[in-house]
Amino acid sequence: MATIKAGDINLEYHVEGEGPPLLMIMGFGGQASSWGRPVIDLLNGHFATIRVSNRGTGTSDRPDVPTTVRMMADDAANLLDAIEVERAHVFGVSMGGMIAQELVLNHPERVNGLVLGCTTTAMRRGPLPDPETGQMMTPVPGLTREQQIRKAWPAMCTPEFVENDTAFLETMLESSLTNPTPLDTILKQSQAVMSFDSYDRATTIEAPTLVIHGDRDRMMPLPHGQTLAERIPGAEFVLIPGQAHMFFWEKPEETARIVTKFLSRIPASV
Repeated sequence: MATIKAGDINLEYHVEGEGPPLLMIMGFGGQASSWGRPVIDLLNGHFATIRVSNRGTGTSDRPDVPTTVRMMADDAANLLDAIEVERAHVFGVSMGGMIAQELVLNHPERVNGLVLGCTTTAMRRGPLPDPETGQMMTPVPGLTREQQIRKAWPAMCTPEFVENDTAFLETMLESSLTNPTPLDTILKQSQAVMSFDSYDRATTIEAPTLVIHGDRDRMMPLPHGQTLAERIPGAEFVLIPGQAHMFFWEKPEETARIVTKFLSRIPASV
């Protein structure tokens, strides 16, 4: 774990592996460790992965100001400046996919290939999570942080994964409780996500783009990913059958294979 001054704040980041740089941007409430070791280790065999904890998460600074998706994208660009990476492939999931879109829209010269997973052009541009999923994700007064996380697993993962892959989930739980994301950050990120909208601007994205989505995603229903791929010129769309929001937890080998195959076709510069 390391932190570095990126613009006006300190950001936690991790660089591992060898190859073209791949900036990995995590989603809502997550941090650099939230990717899970399986997919990280697989991608490290092909890329120099750069994982960042967005402001307010992990050991990154928690400035007492409103947060926007554009702000977190600028943080990512500032991180690349700080570690002297001119251009990178970018892989963002969920809210991280929104951040990745803002990064390529506002700093196009920093992005080679773009991979967007389980994300959207705007929450209002597609179906919202069903009420049961919303209840699973909503903090309940009186529950501990551990109980809140366990309550959210069925919204994030398939029932089969929750039942059978308890060892992995317990490892992720332990990691998230080491530097828990505070409620203040959750509220700020919620506002950032709900105000994000790239629908009209997505048509100007020129970076080669891959959109990945699971067809059992309860948090970001499939039409969001389909619309996103339709809006970005030339974007490729890959559906992972039978997968939920956290497809990169459940299918790390398939995720790494899809990402590596796509990005290997794109020239990268350091």
